[in-house]
Amino acid sequence: MGKREKTTKKHMSGKKDAAILFEESPPAESGAMGTIRGIPDAVRSDFYLQVLLVLTIIGIFLRFYNLGFNSLWLDEAFTYNASRGSIFEIWETTKTGDFHPPLFHWIEHIMLYFGNNETVLRFVPAVAGSLSIPLFFLFGKEVMNKQVGLISAALLTFSPFHLYYSQEAYSYSLVVLIFTLILIFYIRALRDDRRNDWIIVGLLSALGFWVHYYIAIPIAVLFIHAFITKVSRKKIDLRTLKNPLLSIVLFLIFISPLIYIVIERFFTLTAKPPTYGVFGLALITETFTRFSALNGLIAILFVSLFIIGLIPLYKTNKTYCSFFILMITLPLLFSVIISPRMTMNPRYLLYLMAIFYTGIACSCCMLPKLSSKKWGVILIIMGIIALNISMILGYHQSVVKDDWRTYSNALAESTREGDFIILIPGYNELPFKYYYNRAADRTEVFGAVTPQDIEGIISKRGNNSVYYVVTNDITAANPEGDTYNWLNKNAQYLGQYTNIYTFIS
Repeated sequence: MGKREKTTKKHMSGKKDAAILFEESPPAESGAMGTIRGIPDAVRSDFYLQVLLVLTIIGIFLRFYNLGFNSLWLDEAFTYNASRGSIFEIWETTKTGDFHPPLFHWIEHIMLYFGNNETVLRFVPAVAGSLSIPLFFLFGKEVMNKQVGLISAALLTFSPFHLYYSQEAYSYSLVVLIFTLILIFYIRALRDDRRNDWIIVGLLSALGFWVHYYIAIPIAVLFIHAFITKVSRKKIDLRTLKNPLLSIVLFLIFISPLIYIVIERFFTLTAKPPTYGVFGLALITETFTRFSALNGLIAILFVSLFIIGLIPLYKTNKTYCSFFILMITLPLLFSVIISPRMTMNPRYLLYLMAIFYTGIACSCCMLPKLSSKKWGVILIIMGIIALNISMILGYHQSVVKDDWRTYSNALAESTREGDFIILIPGYNELPFKYYYNRAADRTEVFGAVTPQDIEGIISKRGNNSVYYVVTNDITAANPEGDTYNWLNKNAQYLGQYTNIYTFIS
């Protein structure tokens, strides 16, 4: 057991949970109300909590500002289409459709009662993204100290990649929130071995699995690390493993309705090689680049700082250090190995941000005279802002998704009654139909993938014009390229708007 573990146990004895989190004296009033009333006093007296509050407010602003500005793109339109079904219909979609569990769509189903627009659909991801900021602070504080927690929270606050997915109607920011909670309680469980913490780890892990299947990978790494740690500390005895085993059992019980579904869908979707995504070692470089202000040079800096951060982490607590190493390497390695069989994308690995950013923040402990000073922490945060500000400003000032809203309105002005509109690939009907009023324009809308699909549709057009609406997804849906060749030979190219291309015949 490391030096910090021993001293922490002595320091923590007899304190309430809120006191543990904020390192303050326990409130005189016991119970939940006493804890809540003690938080304002803690904020007033603690510089780090004051800065955290400012970061959280800035983070909320960044994640809610212009929330409905960009139109829904394909994945978000799928969220809308799936979520507007009944609870049972969403469950059926889980079993036969997209490779995602139903919980996020059930949440969005409830949100649709408050309205049907971009802001409503993105509200929960924005809330989850905002709440993750103080959780990053708590995780960094549990691992090392308040300075590390604050720097980690600042890295998340101004992360363009996290900002983007906090404004997308999909489950990724919620995964980050839940997994960071898992990490906080896992560190506490490692330190104190309290049954309640292990129970919470198991329940939160199950909750995360109901939000996104890929969280199973870091959860597996977490339990592997727990067993290695337990076995290395004591003699192999079932009694020493009872709490982690309890956590695993709870996890398996609560995900049991999904186990058969995820296995069946996995083998179905991996029967053929993926036609899009990031493959091989490029997935690692692309993931770190997106975590690092989408800049390759900053990625080199951040990865270097993460590696440096392992040094003080190792000196403070070898168990935490081994956990960070396993958690950053094994999910990436697994993803690289599986990428030739299953679509991989850096957004699936967003949950690693808590480990990556906290590891970077730990590197500041190599300069104790800087990181221990208030002005030093502020200086570091200003540096983080400087690295990210151009990307953040660019994000909020430009269209960053396929702009189906503007495009559908422009197309409506060009079409005439009876014209055909063919969406290629056909699933682009989801975002297009969200904005386009076919009944008002009296046009016919179809979906197609292959030249044979197209020819079967246009054989019925008569003298009407045919508009072909194509996105870059054509290379994934039709990797042979014959559809693109057919368009070049048989239709006239009209132009491009965002990543949407128009042909006419």
